[in-house]
Amino acid sequence: MREVLNAHECSELASLWRRRHRLTGQEVGRIYAVVEKTLQGYCPPEVQALGEAREELIAQFIFSKILRLDSAGVAVDRVDAEADDGHSAPSSSFALCAYFRRYLIDCMRASSYRRRVALEEQAFENQAEECLPHSESLEDCLAEHGLSPVKVSAAARSFIQALPAPERTLLCESFGRDAIGGLSGVALRHAIASYHYRAGRLGLVHKRQGLPGDFAKTMIGAWVQQELGISIAPDNMTAILAIFKILGAEASYA
Repeated sequence: MREVLNAHECSELASLWRRRHRLTGQEVGRIYAVVEKTLQGYCPPEVQALGEAREELIAQFIFSKILRLDSAGVAVDRVDAEADDGHSAPSSSFALCAYFRRYLIDCMRASSYRRRVALEEQAFENQAEECLPHSESLEDCLAEHGLSPVKVSAAARSFIQALPAPERTLLCESFGRDAIGGLSGVALRHAIASYHYRAGRLGLVHKRQGLPGDFAKTMIGAWVQQELGISIAPDNMTAILAIFKILGAEASYA
């Protein structure tokens, strides 16, 4: 049964919500506790449809939609954040539950999109395997871009080590391999909150071949483009796939 906030808690929630991008550590803990208390007994049908633990979905909602933390745990720009969804501060338990359900609906839409993208990516990558360089031509492929397997491997190791711990775990246990339970399984085993948001920022859930501009803004995309000097474009896909192979190999050893 859902918890109904009393008048004092409703007022406190509204105050904390309005200041949620400049809270003290103690206040962050307080808004987390109030929101968690309210939503613990609320189980709309979208929770079951998403197939994830309600506690995990609540944590994702708090970190990504209320506190608006980026993948490194830092609050996004306050001006942009306050305009992110047009929501006013909730004045009751019912309003907060409505916000949460709206978030779940957005997650369902994103999940449906990711499934479609995964199928498209699989078909694309199966086709791309035919043009992906074999080991004997890998060096020549990378050399066209002023790279070598040794240089890419070293850059990949540095990139992996520089990632925040949660993103490093998601990458090392899911990139280029089938993780047990997928990303949600990795997140559950390692208690990684807001893993969908983190995976998106990292570049694990983007349609790389169809949305080059978006993928270039992810951590992996930026690394390929800025560190290795290869623009995210269809003409460079053979070299990018070769780099992904090397990154996947280094991630499996990290």
